[in-house]
Amino acid sequence: MDHRTRPWAVRVMAGSVISALALCLAGCGTSGDAASGTGGSGSIDVVTRWSAGNTAAAAQDHVFKAFTKKTGVKVNATDGLETIDDQVENAVAAGKSPDVVIVNLYDKTLGWQDAGVTVPVDTYLKEWGLADKMKPGALDEWRVGGKPGGTLQGLPFSGFSWPVWYNTDLLEKAGVDTVPATTDELIDAAKKLRAAHIQPLTVGGNDWTGQKLFYQIAQSYTDAATMEKVMGSGGYCATPSVMRGIKLFIQLRDSGVFADNAAGLNADTMYAAYYSGKAAMMSAGSWAYTDAKKSGTGVETHTTLAGLPLAAGSVFQKPTALQGFTGVGFMITKRGASKDRIDNVRKFITSFYDAPTVGDFVKDAAILPPTTGDFTKYAGDPLLSQSLKLDKAVDYAVVPDVWIGSASDPIVQVLTGAYGTSSADKICADLDDATKNAKS
Repeated sequence: MDHRTRPWAVRVMAGSVISALALCLAGCGTSGDAASGTGGSGSIDVVTRWSAGNTAAAAQDHVFKAFTKKTGVKVNATDGLETIDDQVENAVAAGKSPDVVIVNLYDKTLGWQDAGVTVPVDTYLKEWGLADKMKPGALDEWRVGGKPGGTLQGLPFSGFSWPVWYNTDLLEKAGVDTVPATTDELIDAAKKLRAAHIQPLTVGGNDWTGQKLFYQIAQSYTDAATMEKVMGSGGYCATPSVMRGIKLFIQLRDSGVFADNAAGLNADTMYAAYYSGKAAMMSAGSWAYTDAKKSGTGVETHTTLAGLPLAAGSVFQKPTALQGFTGVGFMITKRGASKDRIDNVRKFITSFYDAPTVGDFVKDAAILPPTTGDFTKYAGDPLLSQSLKLDKAVDYAVVPDVWIGSASDPIVQVLTGAYGTSSADKICADLDDATKNAKS
């Protein structure tokens, strides 16, 4: 899941202006009565994650312009910031709700339907002719509970693949001839890389990147159903297979697999280290493929995408990666669902799902589409081309987002300690507490 979808420089700037833009959304977004939806129907108000600097912004802008040209309806778009969830909630509370939010299904957005910010979209899926276009698995990820039968919270659009990136030039320089396939090989590679003064696997130990890698390792010995239960309800300490996975994480940490000071790193520093050739490995999603090329270092030409090396005795048969469709999708607010606005919302959202438009997003932003069809001709990016062939080489682990829900941020804090010096007993106890507190 692409939680933070803009280049680091843009994000730094965004942090300094968030308050001003949040107020702008509340004060400048729309006219009319937000609660009753009696505003003018000549415009549609959108808050979007694909904001300035994002690789998908160009494709999105093309859709906006084509939509307005065809319908005459103006798109009032507001950039979604790092805390887009708070931004939207503040706007709704101020009576200035947008009609549509283009956003990740993650953390607070998982509770928007229950909180009355957004509405279920099951009916729209069928009425708008999208049901037959969408992959069932992609829709299930957007249902409450992440399973078939749950209420559909939004419409998925941007799927992702999340492999491990290996800089083969640096591996070769350190005397590592092949991409590590087992954790023993990974530990051996880390030792050789360090001997060559190259950082091994860089990861943001104090943000979501470290959280995802931790969970990928922690579930090495646990079946998916058990892992989903533990993620959602706790029981880390009481589940032997999960504890075995946590101890594997500590073994990798204490063997020097992670980059120095991983607990103090974040996504930006992780990308910077890998793109600049200072670290040989990172775990990163498909949204970063085009940024790798834009870095200008040529790293994309000597990067091999593969899975996280497999531990002996693992429940998986192949190295693991993550994939999903909770990257970015469309959520409809109560205002957007009002009778005088929903038709514009329909026209707006369905315009994104035309095959050529989906293809533009594949080409420009390296998304993995939730719709059926062959989009390989649009996959000009070399890393995306590799990514589309990963299915045969990896097994897919459980993505934690929809299972840990609102415990996400507290868990990141716990895992910062895990990337530091925390013991397995402390990690599992703190994860149980974070999960319990988030549910209470």
